[in-house]
Amino acid sequence: MKNTITGTFAFPASEPALADHFPDSPIIPGTLIIHSFMGVVRELMPDAKLQVSKFRFRSFVTPETYEYTLEAKPFGFSCTLFNNDGKAVTGRILIHHEEQSDA
Repeated sequence: MKNTITGTFAFPASEPALADHFPDSPIIPGTLIIHSFMGVVRELMPDAKLQVSKFRFRSFVTPETYEYTLEAKPFGFSCTLFNNDGKAVTGRILIHHEEQSDA
């Protein structure tokens, strides 16, 4: 697996979650952003037990396309979503490893 994964997330204005999330000035819900990161990790590790941690929303994320990175760390992945001003969202996805038993 690569140490850093890059890509883009597209959050269209037609996203159903935006109907009730500030319809006159749509803001992408944090849960949708986290879900997008989790989806990438799930593709890489479908059976892993994952946990989100320390997500920070540094600026509003509006409907458009954003670049992201997932950087492999000892705890799991460090996540960053970028906008024109730099880091819009940061957080971690932790990977819980099953302890091996002495059977």
